[in-house]
Amino acid sequence: MSARIIPFDYQGQVVAFNADGWINATEAAARFGKRPVDWLRLGDTHDYLEAMASALGLEGKVSQNHFGLTRTSRGGKAPGTWLHPKLAVRFAQWLDTRFAVWCDLQIDSLLRGEGKPWASARREAAIGYRALCDALAINCETQGRTPQRHHFINEARLINEVVVGTFTGRNRDQLSCGELELVTLAELRDTVLIGIGLSFAERKANLLGYVRGLQTKQLGGKAA
Repeated sequence: MSARIIPFDYQGQVVAFNADGWINATEAAARFGKRPVDWLRLGDTHDYLEAMASALGLEGKVSQNHFGLTRTSRGGKAPGTWLHPKLAVRFAQWLDTRFAVWCDLQIDSLLRGEGKPWASARREAAIGYRALCDALAINCETQGRTPQRHHFINEARLINEVVVGTFTGRNRDQLSCGELELVTLAELRDTVLIGIGLSFAERKANLLGYVRGLQTKQLGGKAA
């Protein structure tokens, strides 16, 4: 897939679209214990594909990729079967009605250019990390130590752990908008905690409590 991948949060799980509105059908179907290939084999689906291809002027496309309405990626950052935005909602209805409504809203916002909040959240997280690195470097220097690469790596992993639960590196391009916002807030708080001289263990305990509180508020807001 050449278009940028944009992860959306559906009930705490990531569902990938690209900037053109295509959906990763393999990833979405797995959440419901299904496979896109089974949907594509249905007679009704075949009829729908033919009618959609005709309406879009795609009859001349080879049928191997269903008139150009599906794409398959076997590697890279976005493996799986991807469906054209004109198929996504019908496919989602086969998975789950509520999920289909959610997909309809996400695709509509993407195609109207309203997918920008994710890009903004990603940029803010990157700025927050730079500020965190600056604070860490200054803290080391005031103690007469030279900041090392592992100091910055461990701090990034600490942020990942308090937000997503694993003390490892994480591709932030795969985080949802909500997760990126939590990352930014955690980075800003960590910057302050470093400034007042808390140890790594003290910062971890503080950040865990802080992020859990934020997550509780997020869930409360959704429930309301």
